[in-house]
Amino acid sequence: MATRQELLDYLWKEVINVHLRDEALDNIVRNCRSNPDGPFGDTGAAIERLLAAGVSRRDLGFVLRNVAYEAVFGTLYSLSDPGAEEDDDVSTLYEELLTADPSGMEGRPGSADAVRH
Repeated sequence: MATRQELLDYLWKEVINVHLRDEALDNIVRNCRSNPDGPFGDTGAAIERLLAAGVSRRDLGFVLRNVAYEAVFGTLYSLSDPGAEEDDDVSTLYEELLTADPSGMEGRPGSADAVRH
């Protein structure tokens, strides 16, 4: 079992900041093309339309990164309210999520530049 810090580090590196990787959008589009009727199968086409309309890959990555952060935060917060058992260490993990940003900037503008792969 991972420590709290190891879990938070993992969430930032592999769930939140994964959208900053150059291949992130291409991976989503490729996966959606291979399974267009699967969960979120329409996402790839939406990404392609956004790119065709002139949205930059970087800006789209920023949006996806924010959505990922909100999802992680919401999930961690849900462990507290309505929550897991009160004495469970995960119940307040959401409070530490921003402080675990590997850039040290707590997800603020410019933090993506510090962790870009």
